[in-house]
Amino acid sequence: METAGSGGIVLVTFGEMDRESLSFLPSVLGKILGLEVRWGPALPLPLRSYRARRRRYLSAPFLTAVASLPAESSRRLLGLTDVDLFTPGLNFIFGQAAMGGRYCLVSTARLNPRFYGEPEDQALFRERVVKEAVHELGHTFGLEHCGEEGCVMCFSNSIADTDRKGKDLCPNCRRRYIALLEQL
Repeated sequence: METAGSGGIVLVTFGEMDRESLSFLPSVLGKILGLEVRWGPALPLPLRSYRARRRRYLSAPFLTAVASLPAESSRRLLGLTDVDLFTPGLNFIFGQAAMGGRYCLVSTARLNPRFYGEPEDQALFRERVVKEAVHELGHTFGLEHCGEEGCVMCFSNSIADTDRKGKDLCPNCRRRYIALLEQL
């Protein structure tokens, strides 16, 4: 699907995030989205975004850091962090994207079963990370939230919502994604 030289998706981590725990991500995202996915730079945590009262980080500085990276070698940029994020008006977020833009962000903090006091489950963690990454990248390509049960573009207001949806685009969102990709 990807054309030569068009760039793919670059994954950017923040802080001391363990890339080894996400080593599966480039190949899985590449298969789902039909684009080359590779690792980019590691960026420092935007420390001024930490809000001690909420014990979370404001997401906007993370998005700004990702957006400031050069665009020439990538079609999309996905920032990944293991800190808990929020945005004004929402208590927490799993991720955030610039709709129709070139960058997005996913926090793995609440995707880890241990966050909820559950035992370690790497398979479940990986599945949740893939779902949220595909979802946020979908927004960068212009896909909106979908009402089709099981579609990865369904909105996740809770971890149960994330667990209910699939990791793939429904047929309608897939058609729209392909059409949007061809317009780029």
